[in-house]
Amino acid sequence: MSDEAIEQWTVRLRETAPGTEEETARGFVRELYDAARHDLDVEEAQADYEREE
Repeated sequence: MSDEAIEQWTVRLRETAPGTEEETARGFVRELYDAARHDLDVEEAQADYEREE
């Protein structure tokens, strides 16, 4: 995820949850993206494995 996208989602999160510190929001956005990316990678690997079977 680009720094620009992280910033956009950080701003959106802070608008939704006023009072959230910027670094806390940015860390949450980054962790959420990393977790989602990992889940998608696992799903893709599983799909590739199943196709090869």
